[in-house]
Amino acid sequence: MTPEIVDYAARTAALPLMLIAAALLILLVPLFVRPLRGAQGLIAVGALLALPVFLRRPQPVQLDLFGGALVLNPLTSYVWLFALAVLALVVLLSVAGSPAPEESRGEYYFLLFTATVGLMALVAAGDLFTAFIALELLSLPVYALAGIRRSKPGLEAAYKYFMLGAFGSGMTVMGIAVLNALYPALTFAALKGGSPQPLALAGFLLVISGFAFKTALVPFHMWVPDAYEGAPTQISAFMGAAVKAGGVIVLWRLFSLFDAGTVHRVFWWLAAVTMVAANLMALAQKGLKRLLAYSSVAHAGYLATAFFGGRAGLEAILYYLPVYAMATIGAFAVAAALEKGEKGPQIDDLAGLARARPWLAGAMAAFMFSLAGVPPLAGFFAKFYAFAGAVSAGYTSLVIVAVLMSAVSMYYYLKVTVAMYMKPAPAEASYGAPGLAEIVIFLMAAGVLAAGVLSRPLLAMAAKAAAGF
Repeated sequence: MTPEIVDYAARTAALPLMLIAAALLILLVPLFVRPLRGAQGLIAVGALLALPVFLRRPQPVQLDLFGGALVLNPLTSYVWLFALAVLALVVLLSVAGSPAPEESRGEYYFLLFTATVGLMALVAAGDLFTAFIALELLSLPVYALAGIRRSKPGLEAAYKYFMLGAFGSGMTVMGIAVLNALYPALTFAALKGGSPQPLALAGFLLVISGFAFKTALVPFHMWVPDAYEGAPTQISAFMGAAVKAGGVIVLWRLFSLFDAGTVHRVFWWLAAVTMVAANLMALAQKGLKRLLAYSSVAHAGYLATAFFGGRAGLEAILYYLPVYAMATIGAFAVAAALEKGEKGPQIDDLAGLARARPWLAGAMAAFMFSLAGVPPLAGFFAKFYAFAGAVSAGYTSLVIVAVLMSAVSMYYYLKVTVAMYMKPAPAEASYGAPGLAEIVIFLMAAGVLAAGVLSRPLLAMAAKAAAGF
C-alpha cells in the first residue's frame, strides 16, 4: 500500500475511535470537574470541531479490516461524512433547545455519539455478524434517547420503539442463524450470486425484514409515528435522517446480492405498499411531527424504488440521502423552534407564521416543497434520479405508483404551507425568539435550494462513492 492509502486508512479508522473518546469525555469529565457541569453541549461542539483533522480525501480502493468484518471504501467514507454532518446538526439543535433534563445532558450526548458510531459501523460492515452488532449499537442508544425526557409521551415512544425494535432484531438474528448453517462465510461478497435454496431464501427474507424495521418500510413501520412524536424533536430528526440512512444502505447491499427472483419481487411490493400506505395515512395527520413521521415512511418507499436502478440507482440513493436529510432536519428544527408541548406543534399552530416570522415560514415552505419534489428544489432532482434509474431498468409500473403517490403527498405538504400563509394567527400565538436553531434552519433551506440548482457537485460525490460497487 502507498503511504497515501496508509494515511487515509489510519485517519479514517480513527474517526469512530475519536467519537467514542469524545462520548466518554462528555459523560465523565463534568462528574469530576464541577465548572463543566451543564457545559456538555459545548464540549460536544468542541469535539466535533476537532474531527475534520482526521478527514482525508477518499481513496479509490477497498480496505478490509479485521478479516473483512469492516471495510473502508469510497461508499463508507461518503456515508461516514454524511453521518458526522447529521450528528453536528443535531448537536447544534440540542444546544439550542432542551432535549433532556439538566441532570441527563451528559448521558444524552454520550448516547447520541454512541449511536453515530453504531451507524458508522453499520455502513462499514463486511458481513452479517458485524452488521447485526452495529445495528444493536445504533439501536440501543436511540431507544434510550427517545425516552430521555421521562415524560409520558417519551416513555411510551421509547417502550414501543424498543419492543418493536427487539422484534426486528430477533428476526434479523434468526435469519443470520439460518444463513450461518448454510453458508461457510457470511460476508456480503460470499453471499452474492445464484438462486438460494428455499431455506436460505427464508433466512434472507428474515434478515431483510429486520433491517426493514430500521428503514420503516410498511408493514414494519408501526413504531414510527409514536416514536417520532414522543421523542425529543432533535432525536426525531436524528432518527429520520441518520437511522434511516443506515437501514437503507444495508437493505441495498442485501438487494444487490440477487440479480432477480423472489427477493426483488418482495422489494417491489415493499416499495409499492410503503408509498401507498404512508401517503394515504399522512393525509389525516394534524400533528406536525406525526406528519413528518409518515413522510419519512413514504420516502423509505421512494428510496426502495431506486434500488431497481442498478448502479445509477445507488448513485441516486447517495444523492437522495443528504437531500432528504436536509429537508427533514430543517422541518424538525422548525418544529423544535415552535413546540410548546411534549408532542410538538400541531399544524394549526403554524397559522400566521408567514406574517410574524416570514423568513422562518419561507424556510419551512422550502422544506415542504423539497420533500414533495417540487422543482427547482433538491427533492425534485432526488426523486427524478431515483425514478429514472428504475424506469431504465424496466420497472415502469413501480415508478408510476411512486409518481402518483408523490402527487398525493402534495396535499399534506401544502396543508402546512396553507396554514402558514393563508390562515390568521390566533390572538394568543407565540412563535418564540430567534436563536441557534434558526441558523440550522436557514442552512438547511439554503442546502435544499443549492443542492437542486447546483446539483452536479453532490452528484459527482455520489458517483465516486458508488464507483466501487
